[in-house]
Amino acid sequence: MNLEKQLGNLLGFEDDTRVEIVQVGEPGELPTLEVRLLRNAGELGWLTQRRIRLAPGQIGMLKDALNVMDPDARDARIPARPTAGDSNVVELATLSHS
Repeated sequence: MNLEKQLGNLLGFEDDTRVEIVQVGEPGELPTLEVRLLRNAGELGWLTQRRIRLAPGQIGMLKDALNVMDPDARDARIPARPTAGDSNVVELATLSHS
């Protein structure tokens, strides 16, 4: 049974995409981070297009890489792009079993 904890839900680069940041792991094992690209498929809802799963030791390396990024780009605000029936707010963490 895979445990998932939703850490964030971000607007995607394209209007019909979003990025989910999810903590994933098996019970009793060290969890890791998964970055998911989702695309709005209309009546089918949001479908996962790609998943990138990091090894537990890579999370700190990712954090370090983000801190090296140009501060203007890293700290820039994304203008809100409202979509029908969807919120542009980062969601609170949730826990689910799959």
